[in-house]
Amino acid sequence: MAGSNTDGNVFTALCSLLHTDEIITPDSPDYLTSIQTWAAQKQSSPCLVIRPITIDALSKTLAHLYATNLDFAIYGHGFSSASAKDVVVNMSAFDNLHLDAQSESVIIGAGQTWADVYQKLSKVAPEYGIVGARTPCVGVAGTILSGGFSWLSSEYGCISDPVNMLDAKVVKYDGSAVWASAEPDLLWALRGGGGGFGVLVQVKLRLFPYPQRIWAGEILIPRERLEHVAEGIANFVAQPVDPKVTLFLYVVKGRLLQSIGTDSDMLVLHVFDAHGEEHGRTNFQWALNIPGAVDQTMITTLAGVANLKDKAHIVKGTMKQFCQPLLLREISQDTIINAIRWFEGIRNVDESIADCTYLIFELLSSRDPVGGISSCAWPRPSGTNHILLLGIGCPADAGPDKERRARDLAIQAPSMVSGDNAEIHVLPNGFEDYHDQTKIWGPHLAKLQSLRRQLDPRGRFKGAVEAMTDWA
Repeated sequence: MAGSNTDGNVFTALCSLLHTDEIITPDSPDYLTSIQTWAAQKQSSPCLVIRPITIDALSKTLAHLYATNLDFAIYGHGFSSASAKDVVVNMSAFDNLHLDAQSESVIIGAGQTWADVYQKLSKVAPEYGIVGARTPCVGVAGTILSGGFSWLSSEYGCISDPVNMLDAKVVKYDGSAVWASAEPDLLWALRGGGGGFGVLVQVKLRLFPYPQRIWAGEILIPRERLEHVAEGIANFVAQPVDPKVTLFLYVVKGRLLQSIGTDSDMLVLHVFDAHGEEHGRTNFQWALNIPGAVDQTMITTLAGVANLKDKAHIVKGTMKQFCQPLLLREISQDTIINAIRWFEGIRNVDESIADCTYLIFELLSSRDPVGGISSCAWPRPSGTNHILLLGIGCPADAGPDKERRARDLAIQAPSMVSGDNAEIHVLPNGFEDYHDQTKIWGPHLAKLQSLRRQLDPRGRFKGAVEAMTDWA
């Protein structure tokens, strides 16, 4: 075994710090699932995967890795597409959950998926809710480091807001493990700072009583009813809406249809009303009444709502993907129609790219930071309540010309959908090298750059924000 910039002796020294069941090699049966990235172009096929099962093992190996010249990355569940040529540190063994009923909080392992968290929480605290990710197969750590949106975000804010993420345990570059509350700047940076400040191993989150008879699910509407859908959505979000109510609009084709649990090219509305069925049907009667609408809603729990999106992992690693995650102040009928026409126009450019492209409106999915913009690393703009996710891709085996075309379409997407003079705000998740860091972290960028230098003095971690000055 040989790395990209070292010889096998360095790998031998690294492996000596671990048990054999913490080491995964390219010929291991679980190698691919341990390294698979969402975006296929970012897969580096590492020479070695290590999966520490204790904080002590992680601390020793991280301190050792940091002192070498090995290229390494910290891997949760691949949706942030972290990879490296030499070593990937797979964090999935950190999957504990400890409930503190007295303080109404829970400590969870940061290496597990939100599906794991919801399932465990439903057993130990079935009447409680948690501000967790809407897509169940994504990892805890990556979600928090990029802010993190929930079905409950219009009511409670981002997952990483101080009112929700109370504390976090981090293993630092030198192997020391600390609760970030002992180092307030570190805890601040973890709240949407894009990573690169250490390795998140545990998170302490707030719990609260929450309704468990939620009306949720899909309403499928024929494509020819686009005008009705756009008008209905625009009218709906223009009025005051209860914070326990939210709405998605999916527009996908080709191989991505399976990822949202359907095989139809219809427009897909995903509704959520925590007040229950009667309240929900009243709120969304406008959608149910559109001719041709197919009602697939149900009564379920928070865990059940998450499971409605449990198929997103199906397409992981099958496409080269480029993302534009946008935060919007307003949603108009024209915005929706323009976005869908842009989406459908991609088929005229390249059908295989169109089959790997998605458009998702996540309406009423955000609110101003709980605690103010200074309380967390990502100072999301005031009054931006809606998310528009634009993902442009091509098959994983596509050549460089098609990959370049997909990337160019992603770069052009915001202006094509919203106009050249539109106010554009980009979310930290889905960060790419074509994004302007100042438009994401704004007034907090300089502090984050300084903290990267302090908490990653050799520039060995992979994070969205680079240090203020060149690393040594």
